[in-house]
Amino acid sequence: MIPIGNRRAWRGDGRLAQCFYSGILPGDYLLKDNSVSISTQWNQEKGILIDSSGNYLSLINYPHFAVTAAEALGYCKAVGVELPSAERLKTLETVLPAVNQSLKYVGLDNMLVPQNPVQSCWSKEDAINKNRGVRRIIIIDTAEKFNFCDLNVWGLSSSGFLNDIGIEVVSTNYNEPVWLLQKIGPWYYVLESRCKFYAYQKDDRSENGRFYLEGDQLVVENPTGETFYEKNVRYAKTVKDYFKKDQYGLYRKVGSAEEAVLNPHRYEDD
Repeated sequence: MIPIGNRRAWRGDGRLAQCFYSGILPGDYLLKDNSVSISTQWNQEKGILIDSSGNYLSLINYPHFAVTAAEALGYCKAVGVELPSAERLKTLETVLPAVNQSLKYVGLDNMLVPQNPVQSCWSKEDAINKNRGVRRIIIIDTAEKFNFCDLNVWGLSSSGFLNDIGIEVVSTNYNEPVWLLQKIGPWYYVLESRCKFYAYQKDDRSENGRFYLEGDQLVVENPTGETFYEKNVRYAKTVKDYFKKDQYGLYRKVGSAEEAVLNPHRYEDD
């Protein structure tokens, strides 16, 4: 329920425990504009994803009553949809707790997918074979194109930034800005700003950024790459992004400012 949109990452387990990832998980919402959101989005949800391939439980065509096989086929023909295959119902069953939790969060407590969907919901095969009894209709559709907003966190926990702020630093390689992750329950919230870190020149402030607390704000300071002199003293220009905790405890960006920091020549420059 915490509104983090698509800015979520998680830590691996087992031998990959130091790896962090982002992406689609079962239970995420597919919105009407084909973007993906981890949290609810004010009646914009059109489906609940059941895998990372774009298969989703449709909320557009989602009757909650039980019908016969003939009625199920007639309904699908009338609204222009197809019943899911038995294989897709098996996939849904493996992620059912996550999907039902997401249904609850959008106020559909009375429309939860019943246990054992292969037996309790109509598959295309069973309906065509005119199996007896009544079952629920659910529609599993596929989003051919969907947008995860290009958030692609992947990397290892970095020891280059030691801090007691509770921010996890994730590094992809030695010359890319690191991701800053705030732990929220079992997940991590990905901050809007990354922090530059060039491991081979870590003392050069024109190459490297930093983050720190300033009062009740988290500051992420990055160099612009420009330097200047003032009274024979060398400085590096920087941009500070300011973050403040919102009502959910998430660090949200509240502003930016241009600054400069002391950046004396390194020994090898002399």
